[in-house]
Amino acid sequence: MSDDIKNFLHQYINLSSDIVSIFEDLVVFTELEPSEFLTKIGEFPNDFFIIKSGIIRSYLLNENGTEATRAFFTAGDITGASSAMMRRMPSEVNYQALTKVTGYKGDFYKFLELTLQYHELSLFYIKTLENAYLKAENIILDVSTLSATERYLDLKKRIPNIDDLITQRNIASYLNISPVQLSRIRKKLINEKLF
Repeated sequence: MSDDIKNFLHQYINLSSDIVSIFEDLVVFTELEPSEFLTKIGEFPNDFFIIKSGIIRSYLLNENGTEATRAFFTAGDITGASSAMMRRMPSEVNYQALTKVTGYKGDFYKFLELTLQYHELSLFYIKTLENAYLKAENIILDVSTLSATERYLDLKKRIPNIDDLITQRNIASYLNISPVQLSRIRKKLINEKLF
């Protein structure tokens, strides 16, 4: 576990070995099966999750019950219903494993207590929030300016084997298009030899 956690923390900020040990004591290795939920809409979440392997998605349900995937989280990402935990409210978003997922689960509220005791952990927390903000801003920018084909190609750059890992329905939901439209995009890209 030591190298996993140390490498994860150091992608944000270099922390002393003492602080790494304190953080390691906070988290526990966890496995999620495909379709298992980390958090469901309406639940009061307590845990954040650091992904070692696999894919987790966050998604909403619109008025007619259709799923709208907001984001995919992969190895090296931290995920969980952060806004719900920060506001101490029920989650408005589902967080679900799409593949077998391994990683480390930790109690968000215990982590917050530690940030009050250890300045280095406070700096780490700020870095994770900055990172989450920048990712959210990029998603909004992409949805506002890129076509579905461009967003699909960007997704393939980030997760090259995404088509082999999750359903076309989930990919289409993320792109905010129908599975039929995704099929047409894929066929066109194959015909143009773009992948």
